[in-house]
Amino acid sequence: MRRRERVMLLGGAGLVVAGVLAVALLTSQETGAPTDRPPELPSPPRVVATEVAPPRTAPVRPAAPRTPEATVVPPAPGDVPPEPEVEGAPPQPNDPIVEELPQTARWKLEKTEHVASLLGRDVARLEGEKQEARARGDTVRVEQVEALLQRHRVRLEELREEARSLTEAARNEPPEP
Repeated sequence: MRRRERVMLLGGAGLVVAGVLAVALLTSQETGAPTDRPPELPSPPRVVATEVAPPRTAPVRPAAPRTPEATVVPPAPGDVPPEPEVEGAPPQPNDPIVEELPQTARWKLEKTEHVASLLGRDVARLEGEKQEARARGDTVRVEQVEALLQRHRVRLEELREEARSLTEAARNEPPEP
């Protein structure tokens, strides 16, 4: 027999033994059998070189569904619980859908300023992280953070420029009704 065939044969036999052990351990845990003594295993079947069986795996049992713990929120003043539906009665009407506000220059300016403030906080955090990495002597992390900082600073400058142009557009807009 060639070396490769021997390795394949031994590997297959090892997989079969591992599968049998796994099944034996799983069934002993499920049946409540004592685990302090090793399970009795039959001798592995003799494998002929012309017959190669696919490795067997233990069946996977789905985990029992977990019931999530209920979160109870006390009603706030002014809350009205919905009335239970009565059989044969028409369904309760839904609340009206509030229309989306128009995306005016003022609205865009507010959103742009908010994103810019979040990005500014991120830049400040990254600068602190860069200093910590430099103090630790972690040059790889310093380079990573520096690349992030460069990208963030470019995007922050773009947002500030966009906010400047939106400020002009918002001044020229008619007041909201």
